[in-house]
Amino acid sequence: MTLVESIRESINNCTDIKNAMFVYGRESDTALEAAKEQNIGTFVYLEPISKTIAVEDATQTANIVIGFLTQDEPDSASDAEVSEESTLSMEEKVYDMETAASLWLNYFFDNYTYRINGAYTLAPVFRIKNVMTGVLLTFSLIEPKQC
Repeated sequence: MTLVESIRESINNCTDIKNAMFVYGRESDTALEAAKEQNIGTFVYLEPISKTIAVEDATQTANIVIGFLTQDEPDSASDAEVSEESTLSMEEKVYDMETAASLWLNYFFDNYTYRINGAYTLAPVFRIKNVMTGVLLTFSLIEPKQC
């Protein structure tokens, strides 16, 4: 199973991510892709994966950038500005996506044979294409050696 297949499978199998839609490796208008499906809770977009290969022992390190996004509105507000109880603020949406990304990351490393290389980063992103808010998760992982 390839790394992309493992990530796709883990996104689909992780019960902590509600109504996920996974997209990989192409320039994608997130708003259009998400609009094709009804009831998406989390839009997961995996950027093309770059790899570094150590010459000494052929260890492969994959650099992962994966977005965890949710639907937003062009006029969404910060916590201080939210007046409707039914509308989540941008901060709440980012927090929800941080939680989803962290839960998925734990699931992935608990259930697959990859190891994280160092730390990971969660960077908030707001109103991508005016309609998606969430986080970009970046990390490096060490792929298991192939026989």
